[in-house]
Amino acid sequence: MITDEKKNMLALHRLEQAKESVEEARYLLEGGKSLRSVVNRIYYGMFYAVLGLLIYEPYSSSKHSGVLSYFNLKPA
Repeated sequence: MITDEKKNMLALHRLEQAKESVEEARYLLEGGKSLRSVVNRIYYGMFYAVLGLLIYEPYSSSKHSGVLSYFNLKPA
């Protein structure tokens, strides 16, 4: 079983990944690079942030579609 401390560390790591992806998007946008690349980095920023949140849920998935589906579930 994963400890609360390890969960917190992993969540912080995922949030750091999210921050880096958004910073990369900003760099690409300011450099006049492809909007597709900018959107890709923003998407991954959001994805990593959601992965960070899901660490505290009884759910795991390595697929984007699974993560997005779980995140979009409405509470009962």
